Amino acid sequence: MARAKTASKSKAVAAQKGELSTDVRPDWMDEDSGRGNEGVTSNDMTIPRVSIIQDLSPHHKKNKPEYIEGAEAGMAFNTVTNELYGSDLMVVPVLFRKEWVIWKDIDSGGGFKGAYPTQVEAVSAMEDLEDAAQCEVVDTAQHFVLVVDPASTAEHVIYKEAVVSMSKSQMKPSRQWNSMIQASGGDRFSRLYRLDVVEDQNAAGQEYYNWKPKQLGYVNQTLYSAAEKLYNAVKSGAADVKRDAPATADHAKGEVNDDEEF
Repeated sequence: MARAKTASKSKAVAAQKGELSTDVRPDWMDEDSGRGNEGVTSNDMTIPRVSIIQDLSPHHKKNKPEYIEGAEAGMAFNTVTNELYGSDLMVVPVLFRKEWVIWKDIDSGGGFKGAYPTQVEAVSAMEDLEDAAQCEVVDTAQHFVLVVDPASTAEHVIYKEAVVSMSKSQMKPSRQWNSMIQASGGDRFSRLYRLDVVEDQNAAGQEYYNWKPKQLGYVNQTLYSAAEKLYNAVKSGAADVKRDAPATADHAKGEVNDDEEF
């Protein structure tokens, strides 16, 4: 009798082969319960950063351990997965956070030493470090975003959560982007934007690659819901930016600094 039931179940599964999973959440499934994730904290979840490969970055140099196949200066990339995005990417801005981050100099081993909500707190914390002389406090704009795959369609949206960290020479486009978002009104994640990687130059004539934001249209409901979910996760402390990703030229010796205010 038991064998008959097992066979019957096997036939039922076989009859539904190809329907064991679906890309669209079924109506009968609760989207908001979150059961099984009660023990997950911010220490168990990280959001990767998106950065620009600069001329000094090791990621496009074949003799370096950080080398990424196919990488070129001027490309955006995921610092955790090493996925290359090319010279532009579509993003949905979700949440903005200003931080003062302590980084150790790349020639002294590099590494993240802490992030603080004010400059005073960051400087005080750095002074307490044994290797304070090899560290610096970097004023940093953290843009939590959804990176949208260009292969996405209205029916099938592909995206990844990420953080675009902007500091030093990138603070100008960060302010420009925030101004665009504020001017459009509504939730920060109401619209889609394109971040282009462009050639830039500071007052000293040093050339480097920088971000240039461009506003696109309003997002569809799928992206809006995904952005809202990420917003709630970051605000609650359940998710945060990946801190121990390899240092890039943003924090390396020779990074182009531009302190001019705009």
